[in-house]
Amino acid sequence: MAEQGRSLIRVIGIIIIIIIFAAGISYGIMNYLLPGDGKAESVQEKKIGPTFTLGDFVVNLGGGSGYQYIKASIVVEISNSDLLKELEKRNPQIRDKIISILREQKLENIEEPGADNIKNQIKAELNRILNNGDITRVWFTQLVVQ
Repeated sequence: MAEQGRSLIRVIGIIIIIIIFAAGISYGIMNYLLPGDGKAESVQEKKIGPTFTLGDFVVNLGGGSGYQYIKASIVVEISNSDLLKELEKRNPQIRDKIISILREQKLENIEEPGADNIKNQIKAELNRILNNGDITRVWFTQLVVQ
């Protein structure tokens, strides 16, 4: 009977060691090997830098049969507040660039959830012409297609 008690304690001890080992490996994989963690991303999403309203745009869409137009209001997040003066100074150049980008779009690009391709294109094109900082995010505060 004493021998069975020792065997049972050994089995329980081995099981506990295996559970601790598996938990350590799981923790290591979750924190060091997987890209990003949900907590850091949610905190980053809550933080917003300085913003600048680029205004309203009404533009005919390209490549469509008939006349279709897009009405968009755009706000950008910028990397630093020094960029505000440059955005105001370059407002005509920025508006021209955005109008060109929007005119090239087809209806299926705009209907894409979040219109992320258009946002990324606007961000990339505007960052090419800016000298004092970068645009970090682009938001459509209004987006209507008719």
